[in-house]
Amino acid sequence: MENTPPIDTEPVVEAAANATLSLTGSLVKVVTEDLPLFATLLVTDPVEAIKMSHMVVLLFLLPALVFWVQGQIGSIRNIKKVNLNAPIEEDQSPSEAELEVVKSKAKQSIKNKAIWQIGVSNNAVAVSEEASLLGFNFAAVPGSPSVKEITETILLVMIKPFEGVPRRPSIIAFLPSVVISEAQIQEISANLTAVFEKDDIRITTMDALEPELPALIKTRTEEISKNPTLAAPSVVQATQQAANVAAATAAAASGVKPAPGTPGAPAKLPFNPTPQRGCFVCKKDLEGKTKQCSACKSVIYCSADCATKDWPNHKVMCPIYKSNMTRLTEENLHGLPFDFYNSKKQLENFNQVPFLVEKDIHNVGVYRRLCQCFQQLQWGELSGELAVQMEADQLKGDLEKQFNCTGLPKELYPLGKPLKNGVKPEDIESWADWYKAYDLPLSSPVALVFEMPLTVWYLIKKYAPTRLVNGRRQLTIHMLGPEREADLIHIFSYLLPLLPNTDIIIHMVGPTVSKRLRPDHTAYEFKSGTSTLNVTLTSAEYGLVHYDASYFGAQNKKTQGTSPPDLVIILNGGVFQYQTFAPTIKLLMDKGAKILFTEPIETSAVVMGKQFEAMKWVMTLPVSVNPFRQPVFQWKKEVNLPGWSNGFITGTGKFDE
Repeated sequence: MENTPPIDTEPVVEAAANATLSLTGSLVKVVTEDLPLFATLLVTDPVEAIKMSHMVVLLFLLPALVFWVQGQIGSIRNIKKVNLNAPIEEDQSPSEAELEVVKSKAKQSIKNKAIWQIGVSNNAVAVSEEASLLGFNFAAVPGSPSVKEITETILLVMIKPFEGVPRRPSIIAFLPSVVISEAQIQEISANLTAVFEKDDIRITTMDALEPELPALIKTRTEEISKNPTLAAPSVVQATQQAANVAAATAAAASGVKPAPGTPGAPAKLPFNPTPQRGCFVCKKDLEGKTKQCSACKSVIYCSADCATKDWPNHKVMCPIYKSNMTRLTEENLHGLPFDFYNSKKQLENFNQVPFLVEKDIHNVGVYRRLCQCFQQLQWGELSGELAVQMEADQLKGDLEKQFNCTGLPKELYPLGKPLKNGVKPEDIESWADWYKAYDLPLSSPVALVFEMPLTVWYLIKKYAPTRLVNGRRQLTIHMLGPEREADLIHIFSYLLPLLPNTDIIIHMVGPTVSKRLRPDHTAYEFKSGTSTLNVTLTSAEYGLVHYDASYFGAQNKKTQGTSPPDLVIILNGGVFQYQTFAPTIKLLMDKGAKILFTEPIETSAVVMGKQFEAMKWVMTLPVSVNPFRQPVFQWKKEVNLPGWSNGFITGTGKFDE
């Protein structure tokens, strides 16, 4: 996700989003990990505190940082007090005079034939154009944004969108998941009609618009083909590419699939060529044939000089890299069964977004974390948003429509669907087995998200003890440092048919989890067949109160009486990149916990094992390949090392008990 292919082959917004994600990740680490440690050391060991030089610098820059962050928050949220030349000031409604300025500016904005989709939750309103987020705003009072707040947000987005030039659409359509009434929508329509000419903008709902969508998409596609700059920012490419991507993205958002041979049809979706490689040492972009280490064939250099400079460091890792590269070919790690990923053809990370658009799942349901469009939401919040959509009044009692909110194929309906007759959980050893158990075609992209729950199931199957209470298996899993898995909670329900007659509790704990979650979005319950599943989300550093389960019993009566974990699982961990993980690992080691790690790159797992040795610990499980790794190859600019999300497994503890 951190690659930046040539500008004419990838949506412009992806490059910006990748840079933002990298910066955001660094800031999150400083605030959530380094800052608490630095504050503690200032009191207990000032000499050690001074050694954290970046935090010393930050201490002096903190006042400026505070003002900067306040400015960014105001700008991003597009909240209420309107200053057209500065970030918007938080928590103040615009005066009547300021609102008149906004209305005047909105009427002057460029009009196109786009459809704006309006989502309204209990806490916020969001405005999107062809699945590109243009702006959002938070309700002043939790419960639901008011009609006034929604109207103001729409007007503000017209003059200060996240991306692109000021503009207004031909149609504004409210999504089915909105938590406001038809009467409120009519009131918003009246407010906007009072600003613009009667026929300037049509206000409706996506449900009402559905029969007209094919014609509207065709009209919008023709508009973009003539002027690509009118496309949503995330799809601005070369002229023909813009037309195709805009149509496909709009179709994905609306559920309409373009006919083969028409603009936006999958066959014409532009996939990106392999980006330029780069030198591992000097970082220079390379063209044409590249040089690489002749021994391991994994590290790329621009010249013999750079290879020589790197040799003192590289010679230590070269044998490990060589072993990784050998495994790729000898064990045929590309040999997954999918139409889009197999020995002859691989889906690579720089083409993940075009692939999502081709499959009509970009920005849909459980697939929304596979791109950067929702990076403003913290981990766990998309599970909450999906829960809100499924619980909307319009969908109550209609299980099929609720299921459709997930974006999953009909073969998996309903959530937690049992395996087909004759299939036993113990017979499932691979992606091919699991797909066959649900009669899924090997062209289905569900493996891109199911790698999370199925990796957890595979680890349970191989390493979890069998603990029986009154004839039922009891299973408690602690997942530390959750990220994407926290936004996939609903599909963890598919663990149930794989673990019959089992009561499963999964506690996801880490500072990565959003602190903004509503109480009802921190605990989920699923039932299927003879099994039950409870999943909780906790935003905290993992400690003894979490290990011994006393915290969870106090927070949620459904998890009272639970035991310490049968397994501790850390997915895509990079454990020793984070200082706060070391005391957590020590706690778990002292308690004799069974800890399982997955890593995207085998080298990371090997190096982690050596770090364990240096701390007098033992990694008892040798590194192995995860058969349920995500079928997206993690291409890297400066190295050839094979990598997949949840690609490799290792662990420590007594797994033979």
